[in-house]
Amino acid sequence: IYNSMNVVAVKALEQVGPSVAFNYLKKLGFSTLVTSMVVGNQEFTDIGLPLALGGLTNGVTNLEMTAAYAAIANNGVYQSPILYTVILDHDDKLLLSNESEATQVMKTSTAWLLTDAMEDTTTIGTGSRLAFKDYKMPVAGKTGTTSDNKDSWFAGFTPYYTATTWVGYDNNAGQTETKYHQHMWREIMERIHTSKALPYTEFEMPDSVISAV
Repeated sequence: IYNSMNVVAVKALEQVGPSVAFNYLKKLGFSTLVTSMVVGNQEFTDIGLPLALGGLTNGVTNLEMTAAYAAIANNGVYQSPILYTVILDHDDKLLLSNESEATQVMKTSTAWLLTDAMEDTTTIGTGSRLAFKDYKMPVAGKTGTTSDNKDSWFAGFTPYYTATTWVGYDNNAGQTETKYHQHMWREIMERIHTSKALPYTEFEMPDSVISAV
């Protein structure tokens, strides 16, 4: 994971089965997935091995990517993203309330093992720029790029917050600078944690995971 070994990802998906992975993505809230679509004489589907590399017909949105990674950070519990919780009038009378729905979409052990593996991304892997510089806090996540660096992603989280950065051109042109989105992610997230003076804490390993030496 920390070296973004695409071949390993494809072989893992081959063993699990594209349909199983596709269904997990649906549980994680991705609304742009294509089961089957015919345009002219060409058929499109996202149920296949390219899924391992993010090869989706219509791509994904930043909001849904963030919510999916937040489920990993949240012990496997997916919460549908919302833009507000309450709306009050000038007398503090409640006008509208909005609650997110929570669903356990993966085992707590699976979520923690993914988190533990993705911590290596920011310590010894492709996202070493993403570790906080002046504030001690563990960071886990995954970098992502497409051909010719047309898209650059980082989706990551701390024990407190999850955030995703995507950069690219509207005309789908390639990029020459490929790391500035990582600097953006780190600067924003580190500033949030610093301003709130959030105490250092590790990602908590659940009792369902047994370690051995």
